[in-house]
Amino acid sequence: MGMEIERKFKLKSTSILEGRSGSYFLQAYLAKGAVLLRVRVSADKAWLTLKGQPVSTMSRPEWEYEIPVPDAKEMAKQPGAYGLEKTRYFIDHSGHTFEVDSYHGGLEGLHTVEVEMASETTSVTLPEWVGEEVTGNRAWDNESLARNGWPT
Repeated sequence: MGMEIERKFKLKSTSILEGRSGSYFLQAYLAKGAVLLRVRVSADKAWLTLKGQPVSTMSRPEWEYEIPVPDAKEMAKQPGAYGLEKTRYFIDHSGHTFEVDSYHGGLEGLHTVEVEMASETTSVTLPEWVGEEVTGNRAWDNESLARNGWPT
């Protein structure tokens, strides 16, 4: 079992994205219960991810498996599935990789930043373009964004 340990923030300024290329993702949620089941599709790869119940505001069990792209696209079309589309940018800063997501469709104009850490006590130097922290605010989770739209 893997453990996902991350912090999430609002993006303060989109100027950091100028001139950068990102990776497009379709992310669909297939089931929510004891585990959250997600499929993620990029241009040439796809993953099936199971996320366990959070053990803290920053940590939760996670299992991720690469699957065939055609299978992932079919899963994302299943009745009851709901999803979002985004472009992800990877930006290295002070020994960490920050993942900046720019959302599309009904979430156009929304931008978030995530940083994964080795432990909850890992020190992270935040760049000036990182805004308000929303770690632990479930309205900002990607699953909630896909289901409910813009966070309130």
